Amino acid sequence: MLQPKILLVDDSEDIRNIVMALLGRDNAITWAPDLASARRELGEKKRFDLVLLDVDLPDGNGVEFLGSVLQEDMGVILLTAYDTVNTRVLGFTFGAEDFIGKPFDPVEFQVRVTSRLKRLQRRDGKQVAQSNLRAGTLELDLEKQRAFDLHATSSDGKKRELDLTPVEFRLLLLFVRSNGSIVPRDQILTYVWGDQVHVSPRVVDHHVCAVRRKIADTGTKIESVYGVGYKLDAA
Repeated sequence: MLQPKILLVDDSEDIRNIVMALLGRDNAITWAPDLASARRELGEKKRFDLVLLDVDLPDGNGVEFLGSVLQEDMGVILLTAYDTVNTRVLGFTFGAEDFIGKPFDPVEFQVRVTSRLKRLQRRDGKQVAQSNLRAGTLELDLEKQRAFDLHATSSDGKKRELDLTPVEFRLLLLFVRSNGSIVPRDQILTYVWGDQVHVSPRVVDHHVCAVRRKIADTGTKIESVYGVGYKLDAA
């Protein structure tokens, strides 16, 4: 199955890291830190299924740029810290599919982008990306934000649901998305709490320990990498 192609136009490296962690496993992502870079990417006859476009960029306004570059059958979601009525009206006029305000909730962002890709792919007759993720015996339902142990069943014969808080679900989702790679603590902080909230590393460790306890029976482990962060070892 061909991976959907996403062009991220945003000058923030923090946003780039979050988007890569959220969407990089199932999508081919190209990053353009400014409009000039985005114009080059789009001018080389590259086809993108979706563009994530910041409104306030160093070399211009994303909404105005949108009207000059929108390609046929290419979806656009505007990212903005200034979610005003005028911005929305202009964006929809030029062909934007959706707006996502900054700072955004990582899980909501992932679900909204995945949902938009599904609609675009159905319209174009392409295969649809999965809405569930698996790692070992773990299964994560992205739309409902629920996690299950496929190896165990509850008393009614259904797969056992893990009792995770929203923060714990985001942590587990990040580790699953990272596909066994080491996840640094600073990336965990940005992904789970955003770059606008100050959280100490001890809080990260506390929540990781809680997730470890809740997935202990699944055979999947979260390993510490001294001085760096954590990684998932899926059975």
